[in-house]
Amino acid sequence: MTKFSFSQGTNGPDVCAKLVTTRNGRREALLLDLARPVIIGRNPELCSYVVDDTLVSGVHCKLYAVRSPTGGVIVSCQDVSRNGIILNSQPIRKSAVILMHRDILKLPGSIEFTCIHVMKGIAEKACLFDPTQQHTQAPAEKRLGRYVVMSHCLGTGSFATVHLAFDPVNHKQIACKSIRTRREFEVSQVMKEVKILMTLKHPNINEIYGTEEEDRFIHIFLQLCTGGDLFTYVSTANMRNHRLCEAEAKYIMFQLLKALEYLHNRHIAHRGTLMTSQCPENILLYAPGPYPRVLIADFGLARPNSYQETLNVCGTVSYLPPEGILALDNKHLGYVGMPADCWSAGVILYVMMSGCHPFDNGTPDS
Repeated sequence: MTKFSFSQGTNGPDVCAKLVTTRNGRREALLLDLARPVIIGRNPELCSYVVDDTLVSGVHCKLYAVRSPTGGVIVSCQDVSRNGIILNSQPIRKSAVILMHRDILKLPGSIEFTCIHVMKGIAEKACLFDPTQQHTQAPAEKRLGRYVVMSHCLGTGSFATVHLAFDPVNHKQIACKSIRTRREFEVSQVMKEVKILMTLKHPNINEIYGTEEEDRFIHIFLQLCTGGDLFTYVSTANMRNHRLCEAEAKYIMFQLLKALEYLHNRHIAHRGTLMTSQCPENILLYAPGPYPRVLIADFGLARPNSYQETLNVCGTVSYLPPEGILALDNKHLGYVGMPADCWSAGVILYVMMSGCHPFDNGTPDS
């Protein structure tokens, strides 16, 4: 039996992934869990795994494992080096990537690792854009325009699936949201919304890079976020009280309000700035770690002219304003999108600081 030299921890139940390598004729494995990152680099005072090579930076890359909205685990690598990293023969510089099972991660001119997932997430798809069925065969790839879409599923719903994808021109991973359309007018409506959203450029708004149409699918290529979602981040914070400290909540709230200000100045309401387990993709963490950069995403409910009244009740009930709740039972009533966003933001701030919902006290009337 092959023996591994574990550079960090033991192979216990909390291990999510292993990065296996051979160094000086000896097999070694870096153990990655949810509690702390593994830092690779040349500086022994800052790194948990030291690689003494001139092409390796003092801190070269950071490996993380975080809970995903689907209940699985996201294993990622954040490059912070001068010379970048190589993932499956593709050079990556100054960005974060998701590591899939059996991926090969290499430091330029130096050591390489094979990523082994111990805690598995969503299975690969039998059909690359099938939003329901899953399969366990080897990952597949599909070329769509300039992008390469992989069968690794990041999230799924009734009519849409989010896959991991790669942009070979810019050498970075991205996300591909594939929406199944049933009628021709649905295609034109979705594309109309996407064209509006492609004009948005803000550090706290998930960027859309491009689109491709194919048969009954619209594929939207998005900025990849490797830190999971805000709901999962808060629900696992401190493990006991499930809340953030005041300073971190303030930092995150500042980002959300700046993003909403940007949207509202362009008369766009998100009407879905909702941090719920049913809508886990709405507020994403760009990368793992404390005091994260957050991005508002999933603009399926976004609409222009948000200062006008709407008769279409959207969003999750727990985050709707009072006028939105009334509109649920009174279809002739409407509510305005921008104030609804501000109400939802206030609820999110309460949840971050208290660890519970302001209107959920366990009674039947909640």
